Amino acid sequence: MIDLYVNTNSPIKHKVLWQGEIVAADSVPTVAVYDITKDATISPLVSPATLLVTLTSTAVETDIGVYQVFLPLSYVQRTRKFKFVWSYAVSSSAVTYTAYVNVITPYVDVLQAADELGISLDSSDPNYKTYYQLQLAESYARKMIESYTTQDFYLYDDVEVVYGGNSDILTLPYKINSIHKLYANDILLVNNLTNVNNWLYTPIVSETGFGIRVDRTNLIDNIVYTANGMVPPSINDTYTGDAFVANTRYRVAGRYGWSSVPVDVQEACTIIMGDYFSKDSAWKNKYIKNIQTFDWKFEYASNVYQGTGNVQADQLLNPYVVNRMIVI
Repeated sequence: MIDLYVNTNSPIKHKVLWQGEIVAADSVPTVAVYDITKDATISPLVSPATLLVTLTSTAVETDIGVYQVFLPLSYVQRTRKFKFVWSYAVSSSAVTYTAYVNVITPYVDVLQAADELGISLDSSDPNYKTYYQLQLAESYARKMIESYTTQDFYLYDDVEVVYGGNSDILTLPYKINSIHKLYANDILLVNNLTNVNNWLYTPIVSETGFGIRVDRTNLIDNIVYTANGMVPPSINDTYTGDAFVANTRYRVAGRYGWSSVPVDVQEACTIIMGDYFSKDSAWKNKYIKNIQTFDWKFEYASNVYQGTGNVQADQLLNPYVVNRMIVI
């Protein structure tokens, strides 16, 4: 899997391997680019394989058998997933190779983090790290943060299934930014905030962002129908009183996550990147608890293997930790 930062056009490379050797292709490969981003407007959630464009690669002059393409910037302006199908020939034999590319949101600007950590991009500097090494450190820190908080701090489409509790509020396990569709026991109730099947309510994102609630501003309930001499629609027989009925399974398709990375998360990411480059990370990754020489001794606390492994980062992230409860 290849990670590509949003709003960047870094090269996406492929090495031609033939009979155990890296060789030049008969001609430059072409690349069919498919969009396989999850689509929360479709239920059940699917990953459509939509052909977007076919690109012609260029050879990397300094590396034989290595070719690269650049995605148009219009394709990398948000979090997405792509499938790349490379096609070429070697010794007149047709070859195809499939790779996957994630357009992701970094939790901190890696160059800014490098400055804060005293890391240089000058190869003559003792603290020199390559840009690729910085990306690896950011990826490590991002995954540690997501594992600890059980949140993703960017926007993505998804579907969550939860059960009602006789309330006007439906709590969700993750932060939601906008609502696409809402189902109750597989019956479509809302499509892009337009009520269907005569459902009474209009859902909006709750104040915390971790749920949806009913907008009662212009609500027309059974009392209004009856007072005006009209018969309430039959759908109201099921959804009367509180909007989200107990023991009813609701499927909420929408855009989840955060529209921007919180400052605390950015700072925690920088701290964990520093740990990634730390010399003692090799010891911690081997679960070594006690290290001793003639002159000194140190021992890791048991909670070094919990959270992110850094107490400062954990303290910054604690307000963002979500306790998940799985309901079947």
